[in-house]
Amino acid sequence: MKTYRWIACGIIACASLSVSALAADSATEMRPGMQMGRMMGQGGGMMGKGMQPMVDERESAGIPERMKVRQKAKMRIHLEAVKDIIDAIAAGDFDKASDTATRNLGMGKRMGKMCKGMKNEAFRSLAQSFHQSAAHLAEVLKKGDTKQSLISLGDTMNYCIQCHATYRQ
Repeated sequence: MKTYRWIACGIIACASLSVSALAADSATEMRPGMQMGRMMGQGGGMMGKGMQPMVDERESAGIPERMKVRQKAKMRIHLEAVKDIIDAIAAGDFDKASDTATRNLGMGKRMGKMCKGMKNEAFRSLAQSFHQSAAHLAEVLKKGDTKQSLISLGDTMNYCIQCHATYRQ
């Protein structure tokens, strides 16, 4: 069980970094080649002496201004859902985990409408793939297999990591 908790902690840490990168000021934080939380720059890393702020060279997600606040709020809901799914898996409540994946990560009508409003086609496609993977995750969770559930959750989280490494608001 301790192994699952460590895996869960790692997933939450990656998700937290992804949401932090999304909220970061466009003048600092990430640039291409920094995927998976790997920070590079002067001083040998994020905390190195003399390190200058890095320019965020990720491409725009093409989110219309009117949607940006709602989209950031949705990212926070996704992060909270991942935590709730991990908690439910740890408690052996796979039905709750599946329901959370469906309700908060899946492609409902409102989410479909939001995705259609995205101007950047590649970003929209990645977002839709994320939501489809969440639907698959919900199905895997229903089976009650902890290992397969964590693998599927990791697959879904990979979309988060890929998206946050590539796009900015």
